[in-house]
Amino acid sequence: MTVNHSSVLSVEYFEAYFKLVLAWREPLADNAKRYIEKNFFKDKECYYGEQTRRNFVSAFNKIKDKRKNS
Repeated sequence: MTVNHSSVLSVEYFEAYFKLVLAWREPLADNAKRYIEKNFFKDKECYYGEQTRRNFVSAFNKIKDKRKNS
């Protein structure tokens, strides 16, 4: 997947990404978060910018809440 550094990735984008990783690789939300941070963000918190990072964290919190309430 190619990502442009100048665009801000949405919360919805990361929700879809989390669902993919959770279904394919890591069944636990915290493990999926670590996997995405390592492989997508290259272990650099703001690799794609601060707003993209905030959207990632928002998506993580939404996914975690949905899983907790299921």
